[in-house]
Amino acid sequence: MMGKKQKENKHPDWQMTRSERNWYYIGDTGRLFASTMISTYMTIFLMFQGISTASVATAILIVKVIDSVDDVVFGFFVDKLKITEWKAFRKLAGEGKYMPWYRLLFWTFPLATILFFLMPRDMPDAFKIVWFFVTYLLYDLTCTLSEVPMQSMVMTLTDSPSERNSILTVKGVVTVVAAIGMAAIVSFLISEAVGLPITTVGIGGTLVFLAMMIPMVFKVKEHNVELKNVEAEGSQENYTFKDMMKCVLTNKYIFIFFLGVVISTVLCTRLAVETFVGFYVFHDSMTLTYVMLIGFVPGIILSGLCGRIANKVGKRNLLGWIYVLLTVASLVIYFFCRNNKMMFIVVGGLCAIPNALVSVARTYIAPDTIEYTRYKTGKDCSGIFYSLQSFITKATNGVSGALALGILAFFGWVEVEGESFADLAAQGVTQSATAMDALWNVGYLLPAIGTLIAAILMFGFYNLKDKDAELMGKCNAGIITREECETRLSRKY
Repeated sequence: MMGKKQKENKHPDWQMTRSERNWYYIGDTGRLFASTMISTYMTIFLMFQGISTASVATAILIVKVIDSVDDVVFGFFVDKLKITEWKAFRKLAGEGKYMPWYRLLFWTFPLATILFFLMPRDMPDAFKIVWFFVTYLLYDLTCTLSEVPMQSMVMTLTDSPSERNSILTVKGVVTVVAAIGMAAIVSFLISEAVGLPITTVGIGGTLVFLAMMIPMVFKVKEHNVELKNVEAEGSQENYTFKDMMKCVLTNKYIFIFFLGVVISTVLCTRLAVETFVGFYVFHDSMTLTYVMLIGFVPGIILSGLCGRIANKVGKRNLLGWIYVLLTVASLVIYFFCRNNKMMFIVVGGLCAIPNALVSVARTYIAPDTIEYTRYKTGKDCSGIFYSLQSFITKATNGVSGALALGILAFFGWVEVEGESFADLAAQGVTQSATAMDALWNVGYLLPAIGTLIAAILMFGFYNLKDKDAELMGKCNAGIITREECETRLSRKY
């Protein structure tokens, strides 16, 4: 009741209740947790298994080649097929455009994550590589089955631009809090201080995340399923895979945005090795946790203000300047902080703030580019866009990890085996000076290059204005006519 009253009094154009939004945030956080558990700790888990870093890097790249197909195909099916009309799934799927897919398939993702962490420790390396190959491929596929409907739903939960921006802002803040909190807890549990097996932490955590995803099945409803004001009545229902790919290929704004994300994420090799940076460079695997905790509160505050900042400076400018700050941060750490743990923690903590904001700022860009495509083509390609985003996120994280491991292997990294950092500390395994230099370069020089290129792309080539995208969104929702939209746009698109 309070949710409806709040919606009617303060935001008359909002369509979701407070309860619906909260359950959406909790469900999305559970999905994010399960994804982060592997994307962040996959490299550490595999290195604990004692598998050759070169072999793992090769396996990751092969999986990504195979996975490049299923993401796009599933995005096509999500946009094209209406499973609510299939008699066999009607009762289970429920109403909506993307929620039916989520209801049917969300559980497959945590299951695949658990299977990944069940890799037998005492088997030969060849068996471990096969286990990794199969379960990681399964993880990638099921991640798509969950992430594409979840992310695409941002477009169908509401037709109100202000409500959508609010959802994206709160979702971004929750993401920052959840990611830092989970990283701190997991790092502490597998650190020298506690020494829990990473397998136990991974499986236990995933079960919790599954429990967070379940309520959304029953509590969330989509309110903006159909497009209005399209050129031809019903055209959004009659499109082919070729039409959908044309939508993507002709949208230069989504191309520029995705290109920046690809380059900055592939070269963000820091994520794959930062815990080992703490363990080997500063002799404390919790070092990066201290860094994150320093930036925790400022990151949360600024994440909550991201929407207002974006309204003031523009979404493009917000993301572009965050890329610039990330570049400066990485270079300061690279040149000045290697030999001083306290300076590394303080400077790294301050630099963690823009790192917390980048994921929030990115969420504002994709909906605008989707509204542009819907406006220009009359076709709802949200699923294909978010499936591409899902693929890019997983592929670049995987390639980033493969690149990091490949560089370490090339410079003579010594494989280690254990269940936690307590095990490694007890074994006393050391690395050569060359391997340590490679570890530091992978941690901070390559990421600086990636974010610098991304900043250049955003400032130099992305020129879709926020106000124009908002007008297109209102036209797509039927709030204003197409003729009115055309006359109010700042330029011809």
